[in-house]
Amino acid sequence: MGNTLKISNSIRLITITENDTALLINLMHTIYVPPYKHLWQDGGKWYVKNTFNSDVLKKELTDHNAGYYFVEYKHEKIGILRIIHNIALKDILNRKATKLHRIYLDPKVHGKGIGKILMDWSTQEAIKNNSELLWLEVMDTQEQALKFYKNLGYQISSDFKLEFELMHKHLRGMHRMYLSLFKN
Repeated sequence: MGNTLKISNSIRLITITENDTALLINLMHTIYVPPYKHLWQDGGKWYVKNTFNSDVLKKELTDHNAGYYFVEYKHEKIGILRIIHNIALKDILNRKATKLHRIYLDPKVHGKGIGKILMDWSTQEAIKNNSELLWLEVMDTQEQALKFYKNLGYQISSDFKLEFELMHKHLRGMHRMYLSLFKN
Protein backbone atom coordinates (compact mmCIF):
# COMPACT_ATOMS: atom_id res chain seq x y z
CA MET A 1 0.00 0.00 0.00
CA GLY A 2 1.31 3.45 -0.92
CA ASN A 3 1.51 6.83 0.77
CA THR A 4 -1.56 8.35 2.39
CA LEU A 5 -2.91 11.88 1.97
CA LYS A 6 -5.59 13.06 4.38
CA ILE A 7 -7.88 15.46 2.53
CA SER A 8 -10.69 15.70 5.08
CA ASN A 9 -11.63 14.24 8.45
CA SER A 10 -13.17 11.19 6.78
CA ILE A 11 -11.44 11.02 3.35
CA ARG A 12 -7.94 9.83 2.56
CA LEU A 13 -6.16 9.19 -0.72
CA ILE A 14 -3.84 6.19 -0.74
CA THR A 15 -1.32 5.96 -3.56
CA ILE A 16 -1.89 2.89 -5.71
CA THR A 17 1.18 0.69 -6.26
CA GLU A 18 1.95 -2.27 -8.53
CA ASN A 19 1.13 -4.60 -5.64
CA ASP A 20 -2.45 -3.31 -5.61
CA THR A 21 -3.58 -4.79 -8.95
CA ALA A 22 -5.92 -7.43 -7.50
CA LEU A 23 -7.41 -4.95 -5.02
CA LEU A 24 -7.94 -2.40 -7.82
CA ILE A 25 -9.64 -4.94 -10.10
CA ASN A 26 -11.92 -6.18 -7.30
CA LEU A 27 -12.85 -2.62 -6.35
CA MET A 28 -13.64 -1.71 -9.96
CA HIS A 29 -15.91 -4.73 -10.32
CA THR A 30 -17.78 -3.39 -7.29
CA ILE A 31 -17.89 0.32 -8.15
CA TYR A 32 -17.74 0.43 -11.98
CA VAL A 33 -19.73 -2.54 -13.20
CA PRO A 34 -23.11 -1.87 -11.47
CA PRO A 35 -23.61 1.75 -12.62
CA TYR A 36 -22.05 1.29 -16.09
CA LYS A 37 -23.05 -2.25 -17.08
CA HIS A 38 -25.81 -0.92 -19.35
CA LEU A 39 -23.11 0.56 -21.63
CA TRP A 40 -21.57 -2.81 -22.44
CA GLN A 41 -22.55 -5.98 -24.25
CA ASP A 42 -20.74 -7.97 -21.54
CA GLY A 43 -21.84 -5.81 -18.61
CA GLY A 44 -18.48 -3.99 -18.34
CA LYS A 45 -16.23 -6.95 -17.57
CA TRP A 46 -14.06 -6.35 -20.68
CA TYR A 47 -13.47 -2.73 -19.68
CA VAL A 48 -12.37 -3.61 -16.15
CA LYS A 49 -10.14 -6.43 -17.39
CA ASN A 50 -8.47 -4.28 -20.05
CA THR A 51 -8.21 -0.99 -18.14
CA PHE A 52 -7.12 -2.10 -14.69
CA ASN A 53 -4.85 -5.11 -15.32
CA SER A 54 -1.25 -5.32 -14.09
CA ASP A 55 0.32 -4.34 -17.44
CA VAL A 56 -1.79 -1.19 -17.73
CA LEU A 57 -1.24 -0.33 -14.08
CA LYS A 58 2.56 -0.71 -14.39
CA LYS A 59 2.56 1.58 -17.43
CA GLU A 60 0.33 4.19 -15.79
CA LEU A 61 2.46 4.22 -12.65
CA THR A 62 5.54 5.19 -14.70
CA ASP A 63 3.97 8.56 -15.56
CA HIS A 64 5.70 10.97 -13.17
CA ASN A 65 3.11 13.64 -13.95
CA ALA A 66 0.31 11.47 -12.59
CA GLY A 67 -1.06 10.58 -9.18
CA TYR A 68 -3.17 7.44 -8.88
CA TYR A 69 -5.10 6.86 -5.66
CA PHE A 70 -7.61 4.73 -3.86
CA VAL A 71 -10.25 6.92 -2.24
CA GLU A 72 -10.88 5.86 1.33
CA TYR A 73 -13.94 7.05 3.24
CA LYS A 74 -14.23 6.21 6.93
CA HIS A 75 -11.47 3.61 6.51
CA GLU A 76 -13.15 1.82 3.58
CA LYS A 77 -11.92 1.95 -0.02
CA ILE A 78 -14.85 3.38 -1.97
CA GLY A 79 -13.27 4.69 -5.16
CA ILE A 80 -10.31 5.70 -7.27
CA LEU A 81 -8.91 8.97 -8.56
CA ARG A 82 -6.18 9.55 -11.15
CA ILE A 83 -4.92 13.02 -12.00
CA ILE A 84 -2.34 13.86 -14.70
CA HIS A 85 -0.48 17.17 -14.77
CA ASN A 86 0.92 18.80 -17.91
CA ILE A 87 -1.48 17.15 -20.35
CA ALA A 88 -3.07 19.57 -22.77
CA LEU A 89 -6.75 19.72 -23.59
CA LYS A 90 -6.68 19.23 -27.36
CA ASP A 91 -9.41 21.85 -27.80
CA ILE A 92 -7.41 24.57 -25.98
CA LEU A 93 -3.74 23.80 -26.65
CA ASN A 94 -2.33 27.18 -25.65
CA ARG A 95 -3.12 26.80 -21.92
CA LYS A 96 -1.29 24.65 -19.36
CA ALA A 97 -3.65 21.94 -18.19
CA THR A 98 -4.21 19.07 -15.77
CA LYS A 99 -6.50 16.16 -16.59
CA LEU A 100 -8.73 14.44 -14.09
CA HIS A 101 -8.25 11.09 -15.79
CA ARG A 102 -10.35 8.88 -13.56
CA ILE A 103 -12.77 9.45 -10.74
CA TYR A 104 -15.05 6.57 -9.79
CA LEU A 105 -16.94 6.30 -6.52
CA ASP A 106 -19.08 3.52 -5.15
CA PRO A 107 -22.74 4.44 -5.77
CA LYS A 108 -23.48 3.78 -2.07
CA VAL A 109 -21.55 6.97 -1.17
CA HIS A 110 -23.07 9.23 -3.82
CA GLY A 111 -24.72 12.30 -2.31
CA LYS A 112 -22.38 12.46 0.72
CA GLY A 113 -20.22 15.31 -0.66
CA ILE A 114 -17.22 13.08 -1.35
CA GLY A 115 -17.16 13.91 -5.05
CA LYS A 116 -17.14 17.64 -4.29
CA ILE A 117 -14.26 17.24 -1.84
CA LEU A 118 -12.28 15.24 -4.41
CA MET A 119 -12.99 17.79 -7.14
CA ASP A 120 -11.89 20.64 -4.84
CA TRP A 121 -8.69 18.73 -4.00
CA SER A 122 -8.03 18.07 -7.71
CA THR A 123 -8.57 21.75 -8.48
CA GLN A 124 -6.06 22.76 -5.80
CA GLU A 125 -3.53 20.22 -7.12
CA ALA A 126 -3.91 21.65 -10.63
CA ILE A 127 -3.45 25.19 -9.30
CA LYS A 128 -0.29 24.10 -7.41
CA ASN A 129 0.97 22.81 -10.77
CA ASN A 130 0.28 26.26 -12.31
CA SER A 131 -2.31 24.76 -14.63
CA GLU A 132 -4.81 27.14 -16.17
CA LEU A 133 -7.37 24.40 -16.84
CA LEU A 134 -8.57 21.24 -15.16
CA TRP A 135 -10.31 18.97 -17.64
CA LEU A 136 -11.99 15.58 -17.84
CA GLU A 137 -14.00 13.33 -20.10
CA VAL A 138 -17.51 12.18 -19.22
CA MET A 139 -20.13 9.96 -20.86
CA ASP A 140 -22.79 12.13 -22.48
CA THR A 141 -25.51 9.83 -21.11
CA GLN A 142 -24.39 10.12 -17.45
CA GLU A 143 -26.81 12.93 -16.59
CA GLN A 144 -26.03 12.96 -12.85
CA ALA A 145 -22.30 13.37 -13.54
CA LEU A 146 -22.91 16.05 -16.19
CA LYS A 147 -25.10 18.04 -13.81
CA PHE A 148 -22.48 17.68 -11.06
CA TYR A 149 -19.65 18.97 -13.27
CA LYS A 150 -21.75 21.82 -14.69
CA ASN A 151 -22.68 22.89 -11.14
CA LEU A 152 -18.95 23.08 -10.38
CA GLY A 153 -18.46 25.44 -13.35
CA TYR A 154 -17.21 23.00 -15.97
CA GLN A 155 -17.96 23.74 -19.62
CA ILE A 156 -18.16 21.37 -22.57
CA SER A 157 -15.35 21.97 -25.05
CA SER A 158 -16.00 19.14 -27.52
CA ASP A 159 -17.64 15.79 -28.13
CA PHE A 160 -16.27 12.47 -29.38
CA LYS A 161 -17.19 8.79 -29.57
CA LEU A 162 -15.43 5.91 -27.86
CA GLU A 163 -14.32 3.09 -30.13
CA PHE A 164 -14.70 0.18 -27.71
CA GLU A 165 -16.12 -2.71 -29.75
CA LEU A 166 -18.08 -4.22 -26.85
CA MET A 167 -19.73 -0.91 -25.95
CA HIS A 168 -23.22 -0.38 -27.35
CA LYS A 169 -22.81 1.99 -30.32
CA HIS A 170 -25.57 4.38 -29.27
CA LEU A 171 -23.95 4.86 -25.83
CA ARG A 172 -20.38 5.72 -26.93
CA GLY A 173 -20.78 9.49 -26.75
CA MET A 174 -18.39 11.51 -24.61
CA HIS A 175 -17.90 15.16 -23.68
CA ARG A 176 -14.61 16.85 -22.91
CA MET A 177 -15.25 19.35 -20.13
CA TYR A 178 -12.97 21.92 -18.52
CA LEU A 179 -12.80 24.38 -15.69
CA SER A 180 -10.82 27.60 -16.06
CA LEU A 181 -8.69 27.94 -12.93
CA PHE A 182 -7.52 31.53 -13.33
CA LYS A 183 -9.89 34.24 -14.41
CA ASN A 184 -8.48 36.67 -16.97
